Amino acid sequence: MLKFIAACFALLFVQWSARAQIINIDKTDTAAYAKKANWNGNIALGLEVDKQKSTLFDASNFFDASLQQNHELFVFSASNRFTYNGPQDFLNTGFIHLRWRHNYKDTWHPESFMQYQWDNARGMLHRYIAGENLRYNIDHGSDWDLSAATGVFYEDELWNYTAVDSSKIPPNPVDQKSREIKSNNYIKWEGKLSAISNISIILFYQASFADFFKPRISGTANFDIAISKHFAWGVRYSGL
Repeated sequence: MLKFIAACFALLFVQWSARAQIINIDKTDTAAYAKKANWNGNIALGLEVDKQKSTLFDASNFFDASLQQNHELFVFSASNRFTYNGPQDFLNTGFIHLRWRHNYKDTWHPESFMQYQWDNARGMLHRYIAGENLRYNIDHGSDWDLSAATGVFYEDELWNYTAVDSSKIPPNPVDQKSREIKSNNYIKWEGKLSAISNISIILFYQASFADFFKPRISGTANFDIAISKHFAWGVRYSGL
């Protein structure tokens, strides 16, 4: 039951993050190195259908899985949310993300990631990402963890003018393409405030090398507390 509730909260949180363009996908490496595979995962599915003048469909789907084996940590996450009112598309957003950390308990270790993302309501037809970080475990204890990473990624984006004010749309508009190699940097702190509460804070700084001081900055803070054996309460703040 607790995992189910956590999955429902995760679904809400990740959908929120999907619209923030920078998606925070990470797992705390709680298991020791072991030859036997250690799997963890959550699935959350939701569908609402409302029939009035037209039929409204609203669905949220979320899948998250991680695998720890030997010195490898793999994280896979996928999400999709859509809202259709007859032929009208109000919302269609989602992502697919794969992350691989080799020797993930070492002080320094590589972190590879790939991502596909879309957000039709904002005009993002697609966003492809592939990158590599060098991650540094600054301090790793039983109750808290501090880490940072720096690296590069290739970003391929395609946008239309769906979310642009009509007065700013040029004549005969064409979809806008962006292909760049960018710098990727983040710092993360996660720890236990008490035996029943946990906090996590992460800050991203992404920028083009040609214009490094005009970055995309994103911050996320999570606070969770276990109220009882089968019930937890959480708060999340996300800004871009």
